[in-house]
Amino acid sequence: MIDLSSRIDALSDDERMVRDAAAAYSSRDPEYRRVRGLRGQLPSYDAAAWRELAEMGWTGCRLPESVGGLQLGFAQLALLLEQHGRALAPEPLTAAALLGGGALLGGDNEPLKQEWLPRLAAGDWTPTLAWQEAAGSQSVQPTATRATQRDGHHVLDGRKCFVPIGETADAFIVSAAAADGCALYLVDRDAPGLAIRSQTRVDGGTWSELTLTAVPARAVVASAAVALPALERVLDEGRLAVSAELLGVMGRALEITVDYIKVREQFGKPIGSFQALQHRAVDMFVLVELSRAVVRQSAQRFDAGENANERALAASQAKARCSDAALKVAKGCVQLQGGIGYTDECNIGLFLKRAMVLAAWLGDASTHRRRYGERAGDPSEEAEASDPLRRDVRSFLAANFPPEWRFPATRMSIKETVSWQRKLAEKGWAAPGWPTEHGGTGLSAYDQLAMAEEFDRHGVSIAPNMGITMLGPLLIRYGSEEQKRNYLPRILSGELRWCQGYSEPGAGSDLAGLRTKAVLDGDEFVVNGHKIWTSFAHEADMIFMLVRTDPEAKKQEGISFLLADMKSPGITVRRIRNLGGSSEFCEVFFDNVRVPKQNLVGGLNRGWTMAKSLLGSERILIGNPRLAKAPLQLLHRLMKARGLLQQPAARARFDELRLDVEDLGASYVRMAEVLRRGDELGAEVSMLKIWITEAMQRVTDLLLEAGAEDATLDASTTLPDGTQMHIANQYFASRPATIYGGSSEIQRNILAKAMLELPG
Repeated sequence: MIDLSSRIDALSDDERMVRDAAAAYSSRDPEYRRVRGLRGQLPSYDAAAWRELAEMGWTGCRLPESVGGLQLGFAQLALLLEQHGRALAPEPLTAAALLGGGALLGGDNEPLKQEWLPRLAAGDWTPTLAWQEAAGSQSVQPTATRATQRDGHHVLDGRKCFVPIGETADAFIVSAAAADGCALYLVDRDAPGLAIRSQTRVDGGTWSELTLTAVPARAVVASAAVALPALERVLDEGRLAVSAELLGVMGRALEITVDYIKVREQFGKPIGSFQALQHRAVDMFVLVELSRAVVRQSAQRFDAGENANERALAASQAKARCSDAALKVAKGCVQLQGGIGYTDECNIGLFLKRAMVLAAWLGDASTHRRRYGERAGDPSEEAEASDPLRRDVRSFLAANFPPEWRFPATRMSIKETVSWQRKLAEKGWAAPGWPTEHGGTGLSAYDQLAMAEEFDRHGVSIAPNMGITMLGPLLIRYGSEEQKRNYLPRILSGELRWCQGYSEPGAGSDLAGLRTKAVLDGDEFVVNGHKIWTSFAHEADMIFMLVRTDPEAKKQEGISFLLADMKSPGITVRRIRNLGGSSEFCEVFFDNVRVPKQNLVGGLNRGWTMAKSLLGSERILIGNPRLAKAPLQLLHRLMKARGLLQQPAARARFDELRLDVEDLGASYVRMAEVLRRGDELGAEVSMLKIWITEAMQRVTDLLLEAGAEDATLDASTTLPDGTQMHIANQYFASRPATIYGGSSEIQRNILAKAMLELPG
């Protein structure tokens, strides 16, 4: 199984050092004998291992250097805890080092910090945080635990539940309601009036229930002035940490399972060669890598020092994705391992149990989807933009985009919107992702996504400019200097409109099986053949296409990449009417079409290299979250207009879809940055296409349901806010998304072979 993170993530030297050290430590028990030996024991972790973690500095991973800590950034911490999760290590790094230590660090009792934080960093004092008061509750406001003043001391009464490592913790940091508000208190484990009842979890660890009866607190950790924000902050840090552990759990579970199905034979062949099992494994791989992208993005946002709400959004996004994905992956791994997967002797059960515990701890997936939805606000409304780029885009759209073009019944073509294309070019936004030396803006992937979000919110629905999104980047990389001078400026100005000639009637997703021929005759190629599903060919000035130039060579070795003028004699275009009634798709016939030799890109018979590069660009294009964000905008407006967002079940479905799309954004940026660095993407780009096109279909499925009878009209529906939407056309438009650019089934085949290295 390919280590995708080492291929596409640009880790800093410090991050790589932390990851490698953690990986070396965490891989020392590959058969998980230590984990099995500790199940049901008290304490539920190894004290010697805890001391070893302290010697490496990990018990003080987030503490300042002034108290003996490492003061790791969150990106580094996530890498460390991912390895911790892969090892199923029971040592309480998150519970003690992050939650316990973080609560003390976030308080306003400086002498207490100086007294106890060095001991935590040294590994000889283990605190834990006691804040939760009911199963499933994520409220930080205590109601069952109160603090009162008696004889000059703070005395606590109440109950806390689901406290980790309660059976061995040296001290508890307890939240309680005081006269002036919530505060945090330090309570020794041997304090009078404190009763601790521990229960064994399915993964062998423990949850403890604390009953406090007139328990004297050693000290106030955080006064009412800072306690609630400090508690929210440390819990969100804990959610990010648990998400990283879940990533490690699911990633290692999948690796073990892929290795198993490569060698487990049935019917005389490895079961990993069965397409049904390959597709199951690929779906789990996509979930793992989607989770990795979200965790990495969320950690970067924490490190960027964003405000409390942005940190809460990042934490909930990561926890929602990883809780859901880890359970799906672990369950799927049990299924792929068959009957043995249900036995205790098989290690995969250990991963399922740990996923169950971590997925529930600090809020499950549904809880954090709801929290994200509540905090993120209305996706169809323009919240105040602090980002100068977003403000610039909004004002530009308001001043220049024709109001009558907003939310069209079907997406508009480049030819229909030529005046808009010119305005974009004048603004310098025609090719935001192109390097500046070639006339682009050089925007980062993050900024390109921000721009696309504003376009979607404004109702801009225009077919992609294939010259900008596909051909231009290819010419920049592979074109001759003459081709760059001739075509790039005219692509930017909108003078030339392009279509793509890849698919053929007999080849479908099998591009190597194409039969359109190009025979060199002097200084020209003579082209004969037939292309299909060529979007907007009837409006295009030029076509870039794959042709077979060596019929004797192997399928993938005799292909070349040509540019042709659509006005050339011998080219015939026939439009194809689709389910929505429009005719974007076309057939293109070539009958002895003569193409100048100088229009060959990248060299004779090197077209497969061009094809793979362009397919990567196409799948990046198709994998852009914008594909689903536009219908998601319409879905939100429709559900809001009909009161469906006030119905808990409907709101939960919307929140889940919203995060399906937002999470893809993290993966999209992760891969787009690889291209921005000038590196190549491989088969991994297929993940984007699978996820976003299927998410788009889930969005339009709910749009159809929410639209009810209006969704059956062959006309636009007008909402009270003036938004017009042709619901049926949105539904129809999502159907081919999982087919064009290589069907979802083909993408899964590609990932199974190239990324999971499963047998054929």
